[in-house]
Amino acid sequence: MTVYRKIALLMLAVFIVIYLLGALFYVQQARHDVERELESVTGLAESLGAPASLPESVVSGMRHLSPASRAGSTPGDEVPSWFSALIAGEDSRPVVNGWKMDPADEVEEIWEGFLTISGAYAIGMALCFLALFVIVRRGMRTLASLSEAMGAISSGHLTSRLPRQGEQELDSLVCRFNSMAGALESEQQTVSRLLNELLQLQDREREHIARVLHDDLGQYLTGIRAQARSLLYDPDLGDRQKQQARDLAEHCETIQKHFRHLLQDLHPLVMEQLGLGSAIRHLTEQWQQLSGLECRLAMDECLPEFTGEQQTHLYRFLQEALNNVSRHANASCATLAVARKDNELSIEVRDDGVGNDQLPGNAGLGVRSMRERARCLGGEVRFLSRMGEGTRIRLAVPLSPNTGGVL
Repeated sequence: MTVYRKIALLMLAVFIVIYLLGALFYVQQARHDVERELESVTGLAESLGAPASLPESVVSGMRHLSPASRAGSTPGDEVPSWFSALIAGEDSRPVVNGWKMDPADEVEEIWEGFLTISGAYAIGMALCFLALFVIVRRGMRTLASLSEAMGAISSGHLTSRLPRQGEQELDSLVCRFNSMAGALESEQQTVSRLLNELLQLQDREREHIARVLHDDLGQYLTGIRAQARSLLYDPDLGDRQKQQARDLAEHCETIQKHFRHLLQDLHPLVMEQLGLGSAIRHLTEQWQQLSGLECRLAMDECLPEFTGEQQTHLYRFLQEALNNVSRHANASCATLAVARKDNELSIEVRDDGVGNDQLPGNAGLGVRSMRERARCLGGEVRFLSRMGEGTRIRLAVPLSPNTGGVL
């Protein structure tokens, strides 16, 4: 039951009680007035002569008196008999000096007054209910707006605010909500800023480690491999020693192969040299080699302009999406589509795996990092997954219509 119905039923019960009490008091007062009127008329009948001794015009004009020889008048047809009996009481009244007491006119006046008061009371009650409806509806409208804003807050839209209200109580509630939403938005901005800084720090550390490994350890491995190869042409070494040198060179080559994969995971140097498109192609090729799964790539030849930080965020987003496919999807094939549509860069990663009805509700750290990188790009990411139907990850990054870069 709604609040308005509860209040309306309560007010209706109060109005009915008040009306019944008022009617009771009105009836009591009316009966008292009738008795008092009849008492005064009784004195008048005693002072008058018999009806036969008076002119007919005087007899017919008498109020509350009628000759006992005539049939007593009755209240008008509009007066209910129960009301007449309630007010006038018993019909048989004493005859005084040939006159009979007749309160019919008084009862009719009392009934008309009762109807007038009841009508006025009904109009007042209707106006009260109308005012109640307007007030409650306005209050409920504010509560409905509050409910919608709270739903938006729970969905992550922390910029929702409510306008000020004229009523003090509602305005206080709205101010508290706006204050709470502002505090949540401020905390979210702080957390997002810290996460962004953490991701940037992580990317810089990865880049630093990749460069150190490439410049130092990579050079050592290359030198060891070159020395092992040179031993194959040393005439002073026997066949057994040359085989050991050959095995050492092959081991160095294997280490270098895995080493290049490690450097690519830490920091895609190819992106700095050849750009984002080549880095994405290299990522899909390396992912196919490591996972043993097929990856179908559909990408526009000309991608929008991105800053180095934006390129890193986009690359890491795709890397995490593909890694989730190989780790959790139990898929046989993945599809990566990168296309520019109007003023938006659209990216979709799709697999034919088992799917997950709980995604992204049970999201782990990888999905959270993808969300944060999408936020850093100013885009919106959606996870569409259903058990037995695979998973789709869609990222939409708005672009500037003038420069073609990220807004």
